[in-house]
Amino acid sequence: MEAFTSDKARAWCSRVGPKMTRDGLLKYKGSTANRFFVLAPDVFREITVFSRAVLTFRGEDDFSGGMLWLRRWDIGSPQLVRVGWRIVEKMRQAQGESRPLESAPAAIFRDDELIELHALLVQVIGFGWVADFVRPTGDFFLHFKSNRQVCFTADSASTLKELREAFSEWNPTDDDPMLVKMRAIEKARSG
Repeated sequence: MEAFTSDKARAWCSRVGPKMTRDGLLKYKGSTANRFFVLAPDVFREITVFSRAVLTFRGEDDFSGGMLWLRRWDIGSPQLVRVGWRIVEKMRQAQGESRPLESAPAAIFRDDELIELHALLVQVIGFGWVADFVRPTGDFFLHFKSNRQVCFTADSASTLKELREAFSEWNPTDDDPMLVKMRAIEKARSG
């Protein structure tokens, strides 16, 4: 694992595929048609299964590492989220990284660091942090939201189809459930 600054993470993403938009989101050039959403689990064992599925959806032999970029990790009660911060800090220190998350919020994992990346991704999902996971192959990335929504975005329709099939048990949907809920609230207020 090697920690990256936000600037270095942005440059790394640009090299492998997705680009940073002006509003700070990753996106493939072109359309947003190749995406879907799933609701991440909130039970620890299911989080562990889901996060492993994300990293090895084509099989463990296909794991090639990737970048996990923490975008917001200060969500929730400080008394509770500090546990997650400590876990991440200790993981980083074990790899020789002494910079705080504020200075280097992204981490690149090699193809032999599946367990390390898995352990960090469990924290992201469990604590509801906003983060991005980008594969070094650039064929897809995931955006983890604080409301447990995970947006899968692929560089092609065929990769998206493969992802949708692999995550069918997690009930993928084309529309961001939070936006659907907000539209329903607005409709109810105006109607």
